[in-house]
Amino acid sequence: MTQNIKIGSLQKQGAKKQPKILFVDHTAVLGGAELSLLDLVTVYGNQSEVLLFSDGALKKTLASRGIPVAIAKASSETLNLRSSGGIKAIKSLPELWWLAGQIRQKAQNFDLIHANSQKAFVTAALATLRGSPPVVWHLRDILTARHFSRLNRSIAIFLANQFATRVIVNSQATGKAFVAAGGKPELVRVVYNGFHSEPFETASLEQAQKIRTQLNIHDVPLVGLFSRLSPWKGQHILLSAIKQLPQVHIILVGDALFGEQEYVSYLKTLADEPELQGRVHWLGFRNDIPPLMKACDIIVHTSTEPEPFGRVIVEGQLAQRPVIAAAAGGALELIEPEKTGLLFPPGDYNALKIQIEKLISDRALGSFLAQQGYISAKTNFSWGTILDSFQKAIS
Repeated sequence: MTQNIKIGSLQKQGAKKQPKILFVDHTAVLGGAELSLLDLVTVYGNQSEVLLFSDGALKKTLASRGIPVAIAKASSETLNLRSSGGIKAIKSLPELWWLAGQIRQKAQNFDLIHANSQKAFVTAALATLRGSPPVVWHLRDILTARHFSRLNRSIAIFLANQFATRVIVNSQATGKAFVAAGGKPELVRVVYNGFHSEPFETASLEQAQKIRTQLNIHDVPLVGLFSRLSPWKGQHILLSAIKQLPQVHIILVGDALFGEQEYVSYLKTLADEPELQGRVHWLGFRNDIPPLMKACDIIVHTSTEPEPFGRVIVEGQLAQRPVIAAAAGGALELIEPEKTGLLFPPGDYNALKIQIEKLISDRALGSFLAQQGYISAKTNFSWGTILDSFQKAIS
């Protein structure tokens, strides 16, 4: 969807002249961080260009919107380097230095580099040593030992403290983790992800009913989980919860993105158990998220680790459906318990089961949470509000 908020309209309201930004990301997979990037780049229009380290769906989407995009192709070893890689990260430095040169060459006519991932930031920080423009790191991960080795955290924090003009974080939880790891607090600016409510408001009940009919789901409760299939995203928690709720069906929307097929096989083994047979619907990657959410009675978020933000929570609220989320990380900033949604301890499938049962048995509560969640999401995470925060952060 093309944004209807343009930079020129904001300039007329007294905003400073907007800088020309080179957006850099290491991946072309359409994950949550890339969807947020897509919104930013689309708004900046002719003032932006994107540099990716790989080809894929993001490049095709950018090109379809007329946004200039280039590829500085990185090796599979660098692209697949895990954040817990330790010594392997050092071995990749020669290639990162070469990529930094590509960034410097591309950034000559830009005022600012926006690094949308940790790998992109490390490379962009190195590019400043080669004479590139200032770099802003858009940090969308919680820097903890669980997901990032000590060496990776040390390198990222050192480079941020030395070379970043700003560290934009997608939640207070992300910012606190950055500071706890040694990052300078004065660099941090919180800019939540922004959302367009129109696609959710225009998704019709007729579309939703058609989806349920296609899945042969009629008058039974339907719970939706929208996320890539990954152990820490917790799809197995939902499967365990509904084992004890024989009337409930679920849809799993998303697929494995980063070589996590072993986990997918594990989930399918769980779904084949007698208690769950016929009640788990695998939809894979989909573009029609708003009507899919409207087809659900409840939206759940089941991450077992603190989520940096939690896009699906806000999307579920905009779809005017009650949301149940794991109580950690950014989710605690998106949901006011018993008012804009429900929470449960991460990994506690029995607690999740109880919250699902509560909404099934109390439809008035579900309607109240859906209404209040919608108001909160539209008020606090509208794209215009978030864009204003982003511009202030980079000024």
